[in-house]
Amino acid sequence: MDVSWKRIKKINSNNAGEINLVAELVGSYPKAGNGSGNFTTRLGTIGEKYLNSKARDMRAFHQGLFWERVDRKLNHLTLKPQERQKIESIILETVPRPDRDWALWSVTCIPRWDP
Repeated sequence: MDVSWKRIKKINSNNAGEINLVAELVGSYPKAGNGSGNFTTRLGTIGEKYLNSKARDMRAFHQGLFWERVDRKLNHLTLKPQERQKIESIILETVPRPDRDWALWSVTCIPRWDP
């Protein structure tokens, strides 16, 4: 199994020109008879602007939402621990996991900026 990334332009008129980054799990499974079949599962989506935002807590909040979706999807798959670790490490190269307090931004909404 591998992770592929897609860049999808938002169609919403309020966000024209914004790009979403989509993580997809790509793999194959054995079919009855000969050969194998392929599958693609969307793991999570995050706006590119949240990966590079200087608003530290907002960035962590959106990264946390992304990882909540990814973890939920991965929990439903029957993966070996090594497979899951490999998938997570590939995703971590693009979207870091925030610290445990990431969800507090939605309560405080106090912006803190990176220099």
